[in-house]
Amino acid sequence: MKSSKAGKTEKFRWKISLAAFIAVVLVSAVLNYYFSNAYQLSFFQNDYESIAALILCAVFLVIVGIITVIVNIIFKDAPKSFHNPKVAWGVTVVFSATILFFTIWVYPLAEKASYIRKVEKALVMAEQQQADEEITVLFMSSEKECMRTTSSNCHNQQYQNSFFIKNNLDQQKEVQVQIRALDSEQKELKVIESDVMTMEAGELKLVETEETYGKESIWKRSSFETEYRVSAYESLYRYREAE
Repeated sequence: MKSSKAGKTEKFRWKISLAAFIAVVLVSAVLNYYFSNAYQLSFFQNDYESIAALILCAVFLVIVGIITVIVNIIFKDAPKSFHNPKVAWGVTVVFSATILFFTIWVYPLAEKASYIRKVEKALVMAEQQQADEEITVLFMSSEKECMRTTSSNCHNQQYQNSFFIKNNLDQQKEVQVQIRALDSEQKELKVIESDVMTMEAGELKLVETEETYGKESIWKRSSFETEYRVSAYESLYRYREAE
C-alpha cells in the first residue's frame, strides 16, 4: 500500500511539473508572438546568441558529465539507494536542458519586455519634449547588467547606456547625433558620435555607435559604455536627405 501511494504521489508531482512547463511555454509563445507583431521584434534570438547559449550548455554538460563519471568510478560498488548512475545522468541531462531552455527562450523574452518598456517610455518622452525639434534625442538608462550590484564581478563592469532618437519630420532622413555624457557632478564622461542612421518619418530608434555590438539582438544592445553612471547629457544632431 505504501509503495502504491508513493508511486501515485510521484506521478502527480511529475504531472504538476509537466503542466507548469507547458504553461510557461504557451504563455511565453503568446507573448513572443505579440511582441513580434506589435513591435516588429524577431520571434527568436539571432543565430549568434543561440550558438553561444548552446556552447554554454555544452560546457556545463561536459563539466558535470566528467564529475558524474568520476563519482561513478569512486562509488561503482555502492548500492543504488546511495548512488544510482542512471539517476545521476538523468538529472544532469534535465538540468542542462533547463539551462538551455531558459537561455534560449525565457531570458530573451524578459529582455524583450525590458526593451519594449524603454521604447514605450521613449515615445511618451518624445511627445512631451519634441516641441519644434526636427530630431529628438532621448536618454533612457545607464545601468550595469548584473544580477547583484554588490558583487565584485559587477564592480568591474561598465555602465551600459541607452539613448533613443526620433525623427519628427515627415520624410525619411539620414541622421547622426553627437552625445556628451555627463556624471552627477556634470563632469564629462565621454563624447561619442552615432552611426549615420536611416530613419523613416516619425520613427524611433536606439542610438547606435561604434560601441554598439551589432551581433546582438536589438533588445540586448546599448548605445555605448562608460565607467561611471551617466546622469545628464548634451547632444547635437544633423540630418540630410536619405540617399
